[in-house]
Amino acid sequence: MITRETDYSIRLILAMATRQRKGVMSVSSAEVAKDMDIPYRFLRKLVIRLVEGGLIETRRGKGGGMALARNPESISLYDIVHLTGARGAELSPCVSDPRSCDRSALCRIHREFALIQKDVDKRLKSVRIADMV
Repeated sequence: MITRETDYSIRLILAMATRQRKGVMSVSSAEVAKDMDIPYRFLRKLVIRLVEGGLIETRRGKGGGMALARNPESISLYDIVHLTGARGAELSPCVSDPRSCDRSALCRIHREFALIQKDVDKRLKSVRIADMV
């Protein structure tokens, strides 16, 4: 399931990539929060996770702000979803961990979910932030 945190993170990265394409390399978190309709306090928490995950970098002081740490061509939706979502875009916990369900070995649904999950992951990996700017 795409969480609010993931949705906001995608919006944040997309806003930064859009500005970067226009030649604006650094942006304030307050500006992005306002433009992308993300609660400022929530955004500050997202920034920490995105910095730790290597997607953005921050600088304090005059001329500081947030900037993408990677080229938008190298950032996929998969990267953001799996960094910010507790379970990413996982259909079912049994797909990534068959031991989480006693019926995984016998379950007819498990196999289908696993195939669908591969398709979802493949699609998320194929969509680059640069493609959406």
